[in-house]
Amino acid sequence: MDEHQRRARAAEVGVVDGAVEIDGVRAHRLRPSDERADALHEHGPDGARQVVPHPVDDQELCAQKVRYIEYTDATFARLKPQPEWLGVLGPIIRAQVGDTVIVHFCNRTTSGAYGMHPHGFRYDKDAEGAFYRGVDSGQPPGTGAQVQPGACFDYVWRADEDSSPGRGDPSSKVWWYHSHVNEPAETNAGLLGPIIITRRGMARSLADASPRDVAREFVTAFFIFNELGGEEAGLMHSINGYIFGNLRGLVMKNGEKVRWHLLGMGNEVDQHSPHFHGKTVKVGAGSAERSTDVIELLPASMVTADMNADNPGEWMFHCHVADHIDAGMLTTYQILP
Repeated sequence: MDEHQRRARAAEVGVVDGAVEIDGVRAHRLRPSDERADALHEHGPDGARQVVPHPVDDQELCAQKVRYIEYTDATFARLKPQPEWLGVLGPIIRAQVGDTVIVHFCNRTTSGAYGMHPHGFRYDKDAEGAFYRGVDSGQPPGTGAQVQPGACFDYVWRADEDSSPGRGDPSSKVWWYHSHVNEPAETNAGLLGPIIITRRGMARSLADASPRDVAREFVTAFFIFNELGGEEAGLMHSINGYIFGNLRGLVMKNGEKVRWHLLGMGNEVDQHSPHFHGKTVKVGAGSAERSTDVIELLPASMVTADMNADNPGEWMFHCHVADHIDAGMLTTYQILP
């Protein structure tokens, strides 16, 4: 084995987030949960608008959710902490190009068959995590299309060159994962989360696939959760599941390069335009780079943008669609001095 081969192999061996990683295999242990106390999600847990001073009826804010929960041990007993700003989203699944990701998925809900369908990764039919039948060949769903309550399945996904950020992208980019048995109902229930794939050679360390050229990353998903069968009072215009400034923790230090991963999901009303007060961001890289302070999102869209956080203060961050502002699709981010 020559020096180049030894270095390439060493870059794919280590421990990531408490899970064993061997030869570029990053292991995650997840289960959907509808039994934990925090499954009763409060879109506005303080019962008030935190950014604009108008009262909100507490009774409209609670909803039963099903969430992806990550554990650090094979017995699914030790929860992996996640930052408060992820909100209702499932854990971040990271990979560097060349990695294989194995998700040890167990359905511990009392009812409902669920799965995990990734965007961006390469996978075989069994690991697709989507329930449908081919219209031409009649090909049936793969084994991992729907995991019954009490059952488990190992999803094997590979970050190949087609998963990589392109030449006009920054060093990492965001993708979705979500359940895909009854996708509209399951994403609305809360079964969705982010994948972040880093360009080959740009990972921070042997154990950490996050990009080494940024100081901090945030993921924000703009999604109108339908909690009352389409009634207006039950349409939660949320960022990561929270409304009216109840999403907290988007805090950075002056001078940091911050990478924002912005996601959309939902239906025809989920046309969003996240706007940053106080700073602009760069979308793309090289000759494809452009400056903006508004990002356009459609359902299932995924955009990565970089910010030079050099303007200390606390700034509004909101969807710029007028009735979405009024319905609470807003929070703030803070740049510390």
